[in-house]
Amino acid sequence: MFKKFKKMSSGKKAGVIITCLVILGLIGYVAYNNFKPQDLVKYNVSEVYKGDIQTTYETTGTVVSSNSVKLQALEGVIVDSVNVSVGDVVEEGDVLATFDVTPLKPTLEEYRKAYSKAKSAYDTQAKQISDVSSSVSSAKQEITRLNNEIAVLEAEIALAESAVDTSAAPDAQYSSEQIAAITEKLQNGGFTPQEIAGIVSSLQSSAQGITREDLEAAIENSTATKRVELAAKQSQRQLYETQITVYGNGIDDTALSIYKSVMDQKKADYDNYKALVDAMSDGWTAKGKGIITEVNLVAGEPFKPVASQSTTTDISSILGYVSGNADMSGILGDIMGSISGNNAASATGIALENNEELIAEFSVGKYDILKIKTGQKVKVISLGSEYEGEVIYVSATANETSAFDISSIASTFTGGSSSSASGALVRVKIINPDEKIIIGFDVDVRIDTERIEDVLVIPIDAVVTEDGLNYVYTLDEENRVHKTEVVVGNYSDNDYELISGVEAGMKVVDNPKTTIAEGEKISPDGIK
Repeated sequence: MFKKFKKMSSGKKAGVIITCLVILGLIGYVAYNNFKPQDLVKYNVSEVYKGDIQTTYETTGTVVSSNSVKLQALEGVIVDSVNVSVGDVVEEGDVLATFDVTPLKPTLEEYRKAYSKAKSAYDTQAKQISDVSSSVSSAKQEITRLNNEIAVLEAEIALAESAVDTSAAPDAQYSSEQIAAITEKLQNGGFTPQEIAGIVSSLQSSAQGITREDLEAAIENSTATKRVELAAKQSQRQLYETQITVYGNGIDDTALSIYKSVMDQKKADYDNYKALVDAMSDGWTAKGKGIITEVNLVAGEPFKPVASQSTTTDISSILGYVSGNADMSGILGDIMGSISGNNAASATGIALENNEELIAEFSVGKYDILKIKTGQKVKVISLGSEYEGEVIYVSATANETSAFDISSIASTFTGGSSSSASGALVRVKIINPDEKIIIGFDVDVRIDTERIEDVLVIPIDAVVTEDGLNYVYTLDEENRVHKTEVVVGNYSDNDYELISGVEAGMKVVDNPKTTIAEGEKISPDGIK
């Protein structure tokens, strides 16, 4: 009944076993890959701690010489010799060039004459105004005196007239007591004893009794002289007032101011031209060590620059203000005509830079200017070399600039502006410069500014910015991340001052990827 199986060879048995093992292995591999936990993304994390922040200001500056000298040559001067070329290094006292200034003497004399005419015009106007002012002052003093005398006369006349009892009838007679009282009143009113005696004498010569009419007539006769004197003084006062009006028209401070301005300008023109002539007459010598950057002279030839500037101040615009005054227009026109021709121009003949004391210049915006102080130590970097420096100048005013610095980039995290429409000039002295510090080239500048101690510190790499807000990814006990808004303040190369958002001891993710998600579990790979 039972079918008899053929016995399996040992070779076949081994093959079957291997096949089964392979199948089982494949099944296990597939199952493991389908159900094994995914590897966690690894991140470095940092712990928020209390520490110090050394704030720095970093920017780029331009190297300039601390002393740039441009020696001005006057057009027409004869160049006797030129002893330097561009690129030459000169020492203090080296003779750079010599000149024959003979052709400049006529022009120098024209400058002197122009100044002399301007000074004479000013002195004349000033004397006229001084004389008129003195006359006006005297007239005002006389008016003050006359006013006082007129007031006294008017009071005396009024008092004399009031001495008569106007309530009495014209034919009423005055007793001796009344006459004595009137006499005393006249004495108190300023009448002299002689004037009073005349009044009394007039009354005594009257008929038997002295009436009011007699008294009025006597006083009127006595005051008539005072009335004449009063009228004379009033007439004198009117004369002085008329004189002041006439004198006042002769005081023209505007004209004096114009003459003064022209005189000052012509003196400056003369002094400047003479100084240039004297300097070339002595020959040009180096006042210190430096490098020659410009030479525009040719030995044996008159100096005739391609581009020049006038050594004469243009006062032609002043004529427009005095066009209605023929005398002034004529005087100023004569002064302007004293300098003729085009031989009153100058231009740079030789330029040299002091290459021993070099300066790095840059502009600072309003968010950083208060951090920069004279005396601060500076690091200056050029062509891979680092040099010590010191802030020697901070401007008190700002100028238009397009400066852009590293600090302005970092300031976007703290609410500052990334650029500024204006900046204040700062100069840094570079200590012990060498051939890698080149005038006109840029250098990197780093200034340690404020040091803030015992504050919460967070790495700059941990902060991300979205829509103007700053965030970090904190790590909980299960290594899950949580996006947290923070407020940061000052900063150093690597760290921010943490104002709010997280606390000391909390862990934050360094350089979080944009794909990191809220609640994602990560694998911390080292804690700073």
